[in-house]
Amino acid sequence: MTYWLFQSNLKYYRIIDAIRDFEQMPWFVTRYAKDMVAGDGVLIWKSRD
Repeated sequence: MTYWLFQSNLKYYRIIDAIRDFEQMPWFVTRYAKDMVAGDGVLIWKSRD
């Protein structure tokens, strides 16, 4: 299993609220999309800028 780090900028998107409200969430990926598979782990990094 591979783990992926996704960045969420709190200035543009309230990621914590979104995680509380959904079981699944689409995420726009600009790199490595072809390497991702179902079952991979995800880490979310909250940035402020």
